[in-house]
Amino acid sequence: MLFKFSQLVKQTEIYDTQLLSKICPLQLKHKYLILEQKIKEAKELELEIYKMKDEDEGWKKLKISLEFTPQNTLNSKFIIIRHALAWHNYFKRVTEFKDSNIYHYDLIDPPLQYLGTKQCDKLKLEINKLDFDKVYVSPLAIQTTQLLFCNHPQKEKIQFILCPDICEKISTINSLYKWGSLTELLKDNGNPIKFDFSEMPENLEFWQFNLLQKSYNLRDCQPNKEDFERFIVDEFVRKGSSFQLEYSRNVMSRVQGFVNKIKEDQTQSKIGIVTHFQIIKSILQCSRQRIDFKFGNGAVFGLNL
Repeated sequence: MLFKFSQLVKQTEIYDTQLLSKICPLQLKHKYLILEQKIKEAKELELEIYKMKDEDEGWKKLKISLEFTPQNTLNSKFIIIRHALAWHNYFKRVTEFKDSNIYHYDLIDPPLQYLGTKQCDKLKLEINKLDFDKVYVSPLAIQTTQLLFCNHPQKEKIQFILCPDICEKISTINSLYKWGSLTELLKDNGNPIKFDFSEMPENLEFWQFNLLQKSYNLRDCQPNKEDFERFIVDEFVRKGSSFQLEYSRNVMSRVQGFVNKIKEDQTQSKIGIVTHFQIIKSILQCSRQRIDFKFGNGAVFGLNL
C-alpha cells in the first residue's frame, strides 16, 4: 500500500467534531456527535481535580492511584517503567468513552494529565534511590522521563537513549505521534534531560514513519503536520477504518531485537526502560517472564532477562 503525502490537496481544514460527524460513515456519526461533549466534560472535571487534596473523597470516584510500590527492583538489573497517566488514559477513565479509533486532535499523542504529573512527583523519590547506567526512553514517554529523573542524583551521568523500538504499538489514535511535539518536549524546561539521539533518524520528526514503513510503503513521502492529519482523517474518519497501522509481528520483531540487545549489556548498574503497556507485555513475552501484579500507569518493576 503506497501513500504519497505530496499528492494530497493542501488546504486548511479545521477537523472539529461537527465536521468529522459529517464526513464519517453513517454508523459512526453518533459517536462523533457525543465525543465533543465528552471532551468538554473531561476538561471541566479537570478544573475540580486541580482543587482536590490527596485525602479528598473525590479521588475514590476517579479510581486513579497516586501511590505505587516499586516491585522487584532491589536485585533486578532492568527496571521497567510504564509512563504516567496521560490525558487519553484520564479521558477514558472519567468518561467511559472507550473507542480508541475515534479521531480527535486532543487524543493524538496526548501529554501527561495533571494526575500523571502528581504520580511522577511521588514516584521520583523511589527512582532517585536506584543507580542507573542507561535509561531507554520511548519517544512517546519523554515527559514521564523528564519528571521522574529531573533531580536524580546521577542525572548527569545517566545515558538517556531515545529508542523508537519501545514506542507503543501504533494501533490506536493515542499511539500516533503528534507532529512537532518531540521538538517541544526537548526544549530546556528548567530541569532538562540530555537525550542520546543515536537510535533516532537524522530528522527526528520522522521517527514514527520509519516504524510504519515496515507495515506500509511510505516511499516518496514528505510528511508535515497538515498532510499527516489529512491522511489520518481520510483513512480513519472518511473510511471508518480501525486503527491497525502497525502489524503485531512488526512490533514483536522490534521488541525482540531490543531485548536481545540489552541482554548483552555488561554494565553492572541498572538499565531503565520507560515505555508503554503493549510494549511491556511484549517484553515479558519475548523474555518468557511472568509477573503476578498489575502494571498500571506509573508502575515500576524489576526484571532479570
